[in-house]
Amino acid sequence: MSAESGFARYARPEFARLFRALHLDVVYRAGRGDHLTRELPGTEDGPPVTEQVLDLVGGAGSSLFGHNHPELLEVARRCFDEQIPFNAQASVRPGAAELAERLSTIVGATTGASYVVTLGSTGADAVEGAVKHATVEHRRRLGALQEDVELSLRRVRRDGLADVACASGPAAGRPCAEVLGETLDRIAGLRREAPVFVSLRNAFHGKTAGAGTLTHGGNVPEDLKVPGPRHRRLGDWTPEAVVAALDADRVEISTITVDAAGVPHSAARHLSPVAACFVEPIQGESGVHEVPAETLAALRELADRHDAALVFDEIQCGMGRTGTFLASEGSGVAADYYLFSKSLGGGLAKVSALLVDERRYVPEFGRHHTSTFADDDFSSRIATAAVDLSFAYRDRITETGRLLRERLAEVAARWPDVIVEVRGRGLLLGVEFVLPRPESGLLREAIDSESLGYLIAGRLLHTHRMRVIPTLSAPTTVRVQPSALLEPADVDRIAAAFDDVAGLLSRGDYATLLAHLTVPPAEPWQPPQHVPLPRRDRPAQHGGLRPGVPRVAFLANLDVPSKLWHMAPELADWSDEQCEAALDRMWGELDPFEVTRHRITSETQGEVEVVMVAAPFTAAQANVALRAGQGAWLRRTVLDAVELGVSLGARVIGLGGHTSIVTNAARDVVESDIKVTSGNSLTAACAYDLLRLQLAESGAGERRVGLVGAIGNIGAVMAELIAEHCESMVLVGRPGSARRLAAVAERLAHHRVDVSIAEGLDALRDCPIVVSATNSADPVILPSHLAGDRKVLVCDLAVPGDVHPAVAGLSNVTLVSGGRIQLPGMQTPHFPGITLPPGILYSCMAETMLLGLEPGTPSPSYGGLTSAGVLAARDLAVRHGFHPARIVSDDVSVQPWITDKFSTYEEHIG
Repeated sequence: MSAESGFARYARPEFARLFRALHLDVVYRAGRGDHLTRELPGTEDGPPVTEQVLDLVGGAGSSLFGHNHPELLEVARRCFDEQIPFNAQASVRPGAAELAERLSTIVGATTGASYVVTLGSTGADAVEGAVKHATVEHRRRLGALQEDVELSLRRVRRDGLADVACASGPAAGRPCAEVLGETLDRIAGLRREAPVFVSLRNAFHGKTAGAGTLTHGGNVPEDLKVPGPRHRRLGDWTPEAVVAALDADRVEISTITVDAAGVPHSAARHLSPVAACFVEPIQGESGVHEVPAETLAALRELADRHDAALVFDEIQCGMGRTGTFLASEGSGVAADYYLFSKSLGGGLAKVSALLVDERRYVPEFGRHHTSTFADDDFSSRIATAAVDLSFAYRDRITETGRLLRERLAEVAARWPDVIVEVRGRGLLLGVEFVLPRPESGLLREAIDSESLGYLIAGRLLHTHRMRVIPTLSAPTTVRVQPSALLEPADVDRIAAAFDDVAGLLSRGDYATLLAHLTVPPAEPWQPPQHVPLPRRDRPAQHGGLRPGVPRVAFLANLDVPSKLWHMAPELADWSDEQCEAALDRMWGELDPFEVTRHRITSETQGEVEVVMVAAPFTAAQANVALRAGQGAWLRRTVLDAVELGVSLGARVIGLGGHTSIVTNAARDVVESDIKVTSGNSLTAACAYDLLRLQLAESGAGERRVGLVGAIGNIGAVMAELIAEHCESMVLVGRPGSARRLAAVAERLAHHRVDVSIAEGLDALRDCPIVVSATNSADPVILPSHLAGDRKVLVCDLAVPGDVHPAVAGLSNVTLVSGGRIQLPGMQTPHFPGITLPPGILYSCMAETMLLGLEPGTPSPSYGGLTSAGVLAARDLAVRHGFHPARIVSDDVSVQPWITDKFSTYEEHIG
């Protein structure tokens, strides 16, 4: 099993799917400095093929000193050579002691404080530790206050002051015991409440339960958010708003002191449920936004106002990445807790640190908050060396960061329509891109706010050999976090690469921007897991509904990959092979989306608005998924498209192409007050109209019909409709279909027609008339299957077509693309992906429109088709002036429906 397959199956299935879709499914075999060695696809017998990739992701801030820095490697080697113990719990750990002292000294040099350091393994580990310590600190403070008040109450009782009124203060005139009893009740009430934690809008503090609660992750599904501690998010960063944000939560109590004369006096004091305020001095994952110094100062005041801890999360921005060891250093604001990780491990060790001002530290915390992998000497010694490196590279970080930002700012100035701004400090930079609005609905769905940064990352990787990813909760911002080893020549490369991407976006050259998606994937596709989203949770999008104009939604999938550029004209330069590869990569990643909408007018009464909704899969993909047992995923995709149509206000849902096939002829679409149709009745009506005229004009011995796909929904009803008009009929299916074909033949037993069955297409050679309606993604009828010595009429009802294009070149064959309808009047709406002549639509789409024009008419095409339903669909089309169109090569002929002839049969089946 390849590394990619194992990763997809056993490690990170959803990441593997995403990487495959975006062509980021690459393997890196080595790393040195600012470069990773990428493994390229090669021959089985030849040596491995590799290339060097400039790494600007930097482990999301962890690789400040690049990959495998030699000084850090030397520390690691010494640890191995000395055979230092990794597991030595319940002992004094020299490496941890040295690291803790070093961090306390460095941070204290800025703040003037001394710190007790708790080591862990990850950044989230440090955040969880801070939450836990702040909780303990808050509870102990309230407990200590309660002890003091209880002592005061005992004292006033002992001294005979219990019933004496307070002489002054907020409780003046009230008995001392009553005042202190009320205070104790309020303290006890706060102690019973869970503490409150505060963070800012767009904050990112990790993904574990406590850290995740503090994180403002707009792109995290609600059902993945685990309830954590009580939390308040500050949306307004203005200092006045920050300071007063939680004033309503403050609880006033009264304390009592007794003066030298024995007179009691009251004083007011405020308590709060707030335990800690968390903030990143530079918000990394929200798009690299620096929190203003005045906001940090306001948070300091807020924390003091509530007697809470102020926590500076420097996990990504600290350790010298911005040019100073603390990113908050320039603000002049000191916190009570500091958090470090990422670069602290030097890219080699997994380590984090929680620093707590020793004046606030709870000694018992370190006894009870322990971890198996914390405090190990290996990680601690590497971290200590990394701290030393941060000072050694300090000037270089500052200078390189300044140069890089200047060059990127120049690119932004050249393309103001594409780049919002360049933000950040030192080697923590972000480039925010404007979300483009391509003309086509397909590309608007593909290039959305969640995917833009990753698509840019693919372009930079495969064209410029440069690795970036977007920030987690602001994916239109691309992070640029190189190491301190970045060379000036690399700065030029970075600027040129971003200039290339910005130019492509500005010109709307999406074919080039997305060209990396046209490389066929190496690994097989796996369907995504369905995420439940009840209808009541979906936002309604009924905008634009005009009174009196009903809205319908028509669902369609791409019939062949080559029509991709019809759906997205921006990709017209792509070859058929490129379209197929791109669709293979994007399979399962695109949600159903609106393609276009048009108003259609009846010849006789009213108008209807039709919204075209794309179900993002091709006919070939549908067949592959069905054969692989993935029909449930296909159905779910179509049902999601139905939900979109309903949310758009559609009262009729039409299922075109394979969307009806994978939903069991629409039966799996369960609606109570919305009509659902496969549109297949009108498709059959068009073919019936053509065939019965052809059969009526045919002589004896010429009325033999070959029906391909007779076990399908359309094929079965066509057999019933034309049986009365032909002399003989052969039902043709694939090998193994004889039993099911026999069941269709049995239903025709009451007709005066000779019916035979065949499991091979060669049986068509003696048929002057051939009708085909399979769900194959590829042509099934070849020239060799048809008679060469007589005139043959072939009516192809399938989309994509069942008949090979070479058949159209046979001089004795008339190939009619059936199941087409011409709109009344001169209406020529354009529906991307439907490559029919102007004014011509597929019958299934036309039936959807017709049902919208007649809200009271039931759907004739829900579930299995019937002859009566076919004729009802025909009559519906007649009433509104929708007529059958017959397309032979490039010629289109439109004739009124045949409704005044052959009435005997109509009465017979009616």
